[in-house]
Amino acid sequence: MERNEDLIVEGYQFATIADAETARQDIKRIKNLEDNLDYRKPQNVLMIYNKALENKVLMTPIGFAYLLKMQEQLKRCGIAEDKINPIPLNVTFSNKTEANRSIRQSVAARKPRVEYKGRFITSLCFNILLLFVIVAMFFISLRSDSPNMINYRRAIVDEYSEWEQELTEREQAVREAERTYGLNP
Repeated sequence: MERNEDLIVEGYQFATIADAETARQDIKRIKNLEDNLDYRKPQNVLMIYNKALENKVLMTPIGFAYLLKMQEQLKRCGIAEDKINPIPLNVTFSNKTEANRSIRQSVAARKPRVEYKGRFITSLCFNILLLFVIVAMFFISLRSDSPNMINYRRAIVDEYSEWEQELTEREQAVREAERTYGLNP
């Protein structure tokens, strides 16, 4: 059976002996880092910090506290906050779900409000402009002399009408010439 003393490490009481042993391993890793880490070189500290996050070297609250200490040291050394990665917590701290009303309200309060009225007016103006362009295109197509999908029938009928009229005029000219010169048989 687990003894209560076996579960306590550095003031933290863990739920299992395995978690407590992981915390003890974190303490050894932290001690090793402290012995070999030169805080006078912030770029090296940042590199080691990022590698520790990437490889999940420290996984208990004790390790997270040390990573937080490293973050603060990096900020004091002048490293920009946007270059310092946040500490990922891959655990859940509450059994509440997003379906809980108070959680939903809290999440909604943190989301930025989007101003839809401005977007609506911009969209409306843009749609009116597009409608005007489409009407203008139809107007130009109807007024155009070249045949297109809208007025092709009218253009073809007009063209054949012109040919027919020319042929009729030529026939009349030929008949008149025949009458004048008496070429009629």
